[in-house]
Amino acid sequence: MMLALLITLTGLAAVALGYQTYALRRAQRGTAALEENLSQLHERVQQLEQELGALCSASVGAGEHVVRLEQQVRRIVERQNHLEMRASVEQPYSHASQLVTRGADIDELVETCGLTRGEAELLVMMQRGAA
Repeated sequence: MMLALLITLTGLAAVALGYQTYALRRAQRGTAALEENLSQLHERVQQLEQELGALCSASVGAGEHVVRLEQQVRRIVERQNHLEMRASVEQPYSHASQLVTRGADIDELVETCGLTRGEAELLVMMQRGAA
């Protein structure tokens, strides 16, 4: 009876050992698959880090370009304002000069062009003195 019990226990131990061996091999295959997935994920992370670095560099370059464009626009706006002010200041004198050429007198220049009397007199003297 003891022998039968030992044979039965040995058989059970062999089955348990076989099952453990099977489970261990399966776990090893799972571990290998996990290691492969981990390796692929690591490569993907490195690729994404490189892409992120490139995007950051491009972003810095774009930011610098935007700053230069803003400065250029600011200069253009200042120049345009300057030209508009100059044109608005010169326009009455240009119009008044044309009127003097056509024979307008000082009072007409004051009324039509909004010049002061002194400005109108000076313009008339300059135009008639040049003629």
